[in-house]
Amino acid sequence: MTLTLPESLRRVLPAARWESVTHGESGAGVWRSQRFVVKVQERGGSPVSTLLQERERLRWFRGRVPVPAVVGYEVTDTHEYLAMTRLPGIPMSDPDALLHPGRVTDLLARALRELHALPVRECPFNMTLPVTLRLAREQVEAGRVDEADFDDERQGWSAAQVWKELVRTRPTQEDVVVTHGDPCLPNLILNGAYVEGFIDVGRAGLADRHADLALTYRSLIRNIDQEHAERFLDLYGREFVDGGKLAYYRLLDELF
Repeated sequence: MTLTLPESLRRVLPAARWESVTHGESGAGVWRSQRFVVKVQERGGSPVSTLLQERERLRWFRGRVPVPAVVGYEVTDTHEYLAMTRLPGIPMSDPDALLHPGRVTDLLARALRELHALPVRECPFNMTLPVTLRLAREQVEAGRVDEADFDDERQGWSAAQVWKELVRTRPTQEDVVVTHGDPCLPNLILNGAYVEGFIDVGRAGLADRHADLALTYRSLIRNIDQEHAERFLDLYGREFVDGGKLAYYRLLDELF
């Protein structure tokens, strides 16, 4: 598959050799050159995260936490296109990054603490449970949930079963902070001993901090091991961690 850009983006992006990026689970096609990244997503698919939503979040985050700069956005009858600068470095899930699991774990905890410390009152994006549960229900009703991709403990479940369990066990309170929405290891870029930035921020917004903690914890178990996942929670701050909410937000993620 090759990248075909609309005319408006060809005018702002220099001619380059584009390579397809296969890691990550954003649902969009991703291409990169030496200096830029282009994401392409079909219109009319999942309402969970459009590239327009990602563009707006990148613009808001810029200057608050490290993220790519938006270069251009275009929409056609069939697709959305988002062009941005390429952050130097490698994803935290890269084998070279995982040669230093302690460093990855420490930097993850620090990066999320800094993100979650942003002023809530300044964030215009609402991803609290009333919003995300409505989106989850729409996912189930539209048949867009990949039940084969459920975590091991829910293999054999239906999307409707997950939805019923979400309703039954919904937390009574939310500890709302500014969240990334999908802070798995592929979505943080490591450059030497530093976090160069966050990518794939289309689901970012105000939500319970466990919406992030649960997915980072699971990603560390998958990419490194349980010991480093527990270390992450220690470094982030056990006083903020609720085990029941960690389980709840992993359950919620099954529908996205």
